[in-house]
Amino acid sequence: MDLGFIILSPDRNIAGVKNSIGSIGHNSYDRESIAIVGDDANAADMKEFKEICPTYKGKDTITSLINLGMKKMKHEWALLMFGGSRIRPYLEKKIEMFAKSEKDILFPVIEQKYDFVSSSLNGVVINTKFFQEIGDFPESPMIKEGMNDFEIAKLFWCIDAIEKKAVFKGIVGMRIT
Repeated sequence: MDLGFIILSPDRNIAGVKNSIGSIGHNSYDRESIAIVGDDANAADMKEFKEICPTYKGKDTITSLINLGMKKMKHEWALLMFGGSRIRPYLEKKIEMFAKSEKDILFPVIEQKYDFVSSSLNGVVINTKFFQEIGDFPESPMIKEGMNDFEIAKLFWCIDAIEKKAVFKGIVGMRIT
């Protein structure tokens, strides 16, 4: 499986990104990783991050970091994770078991959250070509009582994905800690 890792670091936590890359090196087939930081990263931050892995500067929203990461990913599949998170052994075998079509979107089932919109972003696996077909996550702030901006953005993106015949698969045991 042609898998790469997108490490989102909106808080510019260099130690967290190092931790995630170490985890990837020990618990996967040492796949390529890229880091995406927010627009508040300065030149010194970028230099420090680029010493660890390829790093790109997004905007000020999580969805902008995801969108940029998906555009910069050179692999067929991308796993999204936040800096500081660690993957578990055999995660790739589980992904290979469930990712049967490029239209499959895998997400972890954690804490009884069984739907994509309310589930964790840590561990979402998306085919990069299919992501480009669906389009970007909305990046502008949206307000709706009972939901946060990110959940609304995920909901709108999810609707677009369903229109393109996406298959959302909630996977138990795919937790990234």
